[in-house]
Amino acid sequence: MLNMIWYACYGSNMDETRFLKYIQGGDLTVNGKTIPYTACPTDTNSPRESEPYLINRRFYFAKKSQKTWNGHGVGFISTKCNSRSLTYAKLYLISRDQFNHLYESENNGNTYLIDYDALQRDGILDFQRGFYNRIIQLKDNYKGYPILTFTNSQVPPKNRPNAPMAEYVELISNGLRITHNLTDEDIARYIKKAKRR
Repeated sequence: MLNMIWYACYGSNMDETRFLKYIQGGDLTVNGKTIPYTACPTDTNSPRESEPYLINRRFYFAKKSQKTWNGHGVGFISTKCNSRSLTYAKLYLISRDQFNHLYESENNGNTYLIDYDALQRDGILDFQRGFYNRIIQLKDNYKGYPILTFTNSQVPPKNRPNAPMAEYVELISNGLRITHNLTDEDIARYIKKAKRR
């Protein structure tokens, strides 16, 4: 499987039903709105594999998502590793074409040229626009493929915290239950901690 990567998601895309809309297209109702998603034009295959994953970075909510979440915050991870921090994540083994499409979709359909050679060399790739304007290579090689994720290049307090909507939290909670088998109490503590960032 050439040109494959592991995509590490830590927010609402841990809910696989939501994530697949980015890859395969279709309508999804979130926050009382039916939102159309455009399929990846070159590859609509389901992820080849998926598994739980842990990221040693802080998880927090920030920005204002006007399009989907009525100005409430969405999930990000910190720009630097921290052995004392833990973010629950899920890995999807997808193609580069799918990752490109996902990244553009998560950034309002803007077009991006992802230089995978530079990403491999530097470990990060920054763009000038978009909520998720930094791509991070978390690992160079995990079971044969690199692990990539994305976040915002700013750090708190410049990237000011903003509480999420209950519907957004529920999508994350679904992913945490299914992927990491967390209890409702575990999830509540995890989300509460993220809100305090």
